[in-house]
Amino acid sequence: MRRIEDLPPGTRELTVRTIGAADVDEFGRISGDLNPLHMDDAFAATTPFGRRVAHGLLTGAIVSTTHTKLTGPGYVYIGQELNFRGPVFVGDTLTATVTVVEVKAAKRILVLESVVTKQDGTRVLDGRSALKEMGHAAMPSKTAA
Repeated sequence: MRRIEDLPPGTRELTVRTIGAADVDEFGRISGDLNPLHMDDAFAATTPFGRRVAHGLLTGAIVSTTHTKLTGPGYVYIGQELNFRGPVFVGDTLTATVTVVEVKAAKRILVLESVVTKQDGTRVLDGRSALKEMGHAAMPSKTAA
């Protein structure tokens, strides 16, 4: 876990992930969002997209992963704004970039900017989030036997 004092504005983390059909299928199963645009190749081919589109919140979940990579354990979401800018298709490689833009040290809150781009540089998601540092006392020690 990184303390809030160790995360000044400008601190950045990246996650790169290629979206596979199994990712979309599993996300649909877990979330219950079984819209055929996401789940059915034949149906998706009849839409203006022409092929399956990954769930927007699957892309959002990659942002969440990047938050955890940035901070380590001990932080919780207290707010999230996601703006979906374009479709993500099965086979796309996404790069999620999360940057600290504000530190509210007295309240132990980080404000983060998120941007997700596809392999061609197209922005598919952006937004802001707020994470609250929950403290170290409740965190398990890695050295405990």
